[in-house]
Amino acid sequence: MGRKQNWNAPPTSAVRVDKTSNNPRSTMKPFLASIVLASVSPLAIAQHGLQTDTSGQTAEKTVERMAGETVDAALPAAVESAVMSDWFETEFDQEIHPSVIKAARRAYTQIMFEPIWTEEGAEALQATASDLFSYGLVPNNVLEADLQRLVEQRFSGDGAETKAKADLALSAAWLRIASAVSGGLADEGEADASQRAAASYALIPEKLIEAGKANDTISFETFESSYPQYRRLKAALDHYRDLRDQGGWSTIAEGETIEPGDSDPRVPAVRKRLAAEGYIEADRSENDLADTESFSEEVLIPASAENGAQREVSSASDTPDTSKKTDANLYTEELASALKSFQRRHGIKVDGLVGPNTVEALNESVESKIARIADSMERWRQQGSTADQYVWVNIPSYSAQGWKNGDLEIQSKAIVGTAEHETPTFNDQIEYVVANPKWYMPVSILRNEKVPQLKEDPGYAQRASFKVIDRSTGQEVSAYSVNWNDPDVASNYRLVQQPGSNNALGELKIIFPNQYSVYLHGTPGEHLFERANRAFSHGCVRLEKPTEMAEWLASMGDEVNPDTLEQTVENKTHERFDLERKIPVHVTYMTVTVDKDGKAHFWRDIYDRTEGMAQVEKYAALGQSANVDANSDRRSQG
Repeated sequence: MGRKQNWNAPPTSAVRVDKTSNNPRSTMKPFLASIVLASVSPLAIAQHGLQTDTSGQTAEKTVERMAGETVDAALPAAVESAVMSDWFETEFDQEIHPSVIKAARRAYTQIMFEPIWTEEGAEALQATASDLFSYGLVPNNVLEADLQRLVEQRFSGDGAETKAKADLALSAAWLRIASAVSGGLADEGEADASQRAAASYALIPEKLIEAGKANDTISFETFESSYPQYRRLKAALDHYRDLRDQGGWSTIAEGETIEPGDSDPRVPAVRKRLAAEGYIEADRSENDLADTESFSEEVLIPASAENGAQREVSSASDTPDTSKKTDANLYTEELASALKSFQRRHGIKVDGLVGPNTVEALNESVESKIARIADSMERWRQQGSTADQYVWVNIPSYSAQGWKNGDLEIQSKAIVGTAEHETPTFNDQIEYVVANPKWYMPVSILRNEKVPQLKEDPGYAQRASFKVIDRSTGQEVSAYSVNWNDPDVASNYRLVQQPGSNNALGELKIIFPNQYSVYLHGTPGEHLFERANRAFSHGCVRLEKPTEMAEWLASMGDEVNPDTLEQTVENKTHERFDLERKIPVHVTYMTVTVDKDGKAHFWRDIYDRTEGMAQVEKYAALGQSANVDANSDRRSQG
């Protein structure tokens, strides 16, 4: 996850990595490519059995599929010798789990040790490898082989042994790609890989044999993440690659904040920038510029429905009435509305003002956005196989969502940890909820934040509904009887806040026991959900709608009645509800998400966990007018 990758490296048809190079990428084993395949269950592989090729091909017909290759009776024997030796183990060098190697051997066994790869299949593998970036993968970070050289050895090499080992090497390349596309489960907490994952990996022999006789390109869809967000990100990646091929966009110069009604020479550049990413229509943007800028000798008139093309008119004979044209540099309410959409999809305060944060986001290059999409795709691959229902908490987007059968059913704004108290990423299972919870203040918070306050004002404890508990006796004591100047006081006493309107956990908490002591809960500070930046907690995740989320979780089983849960919360009764069905929860760090309409949202990297935002290096020309509102020194964090 932490490896730096050149997401914009151009694809090459002959993928090559020199193992003797000093370049770290040339020697780096694709660990991101092998984690999930390493989790393949040997039992699942064994259950697949020694089946014939699912396409109906039998061992007797194997020779017919060899695309005209001269039959070499020694070739199957050479393949068998290589397959049954330690060739795969040496090739992968613990990079891939032994069960995957067994699956590859099983593929060769199923076709009686005939070579897997036809010339058409090998060419299809090359074609697929040349565009691995469509999966968000950098070819040179996945493959270690020169595929063209292997193809030549496979079909024109000297001797059966050379051809046999080349065939195995092509299979190894396919396994590496399948492995990279699959990704793995990033077990940063107490997560368990989905048992459903093993079923797809049991298909390795079938899919490998199928790839060997492909005619065009090879699909790895079977091994891709099944999370809806991954699929949407893949489509977004294709879209932004198209935007890059169209030239991307230019940077906007820094300056004073622009408000609606201001005239600023950067406004045409802002208009063009928003059009480049689809926030306003590109043709509308160009027409607006044509209407507002000074006219040259020839003017383009929009096409009529009859002729389907623009016509040119001489400015001398058909000059438009420029007296009705508006200032090209005027920042209109219409343009501000488009900018608000941009701000909303970039985690910026939605005010329609062209302020410093907005300019910074507008100046992120298309290449940077492509890299961030690819990074988020990889993070989804690390999540492994999806369950039918799960809760997804994403830190950069400050959101919590409930998903069922691929559909988003509930969502809530969230507050996450500050940069000093980061919310960790991990996977777990939700086990129970507590209505009107007590808050057992962590020792660190008591020591660093509350003890100084209690030294000055012991009465704070009672006003804030805290009970002071002597840890040695378990008895409640008066805050006035405690020596708050004692260096060990935070370890000797515990503060327990009682349920109520000012309880730090709000009306409800949702628990998934984990090593970080992180959970979901409410908060009395509901006004904070109106902020664009919502990193305020000590690491736990505060929900705007905790009860609704708990009711949705309860609806997954019969043990807890959602109506009873809601009534308990309203009655201010302290009660625990154990959930019959343990729902997975994924706490992730995706700086790009895609909504149901296919629109990508680019969130701020609040913990600096990615490579960061790269700025555009080319500058846009300023507008014709240099008139800037004298009062445009107003500042905003927009």
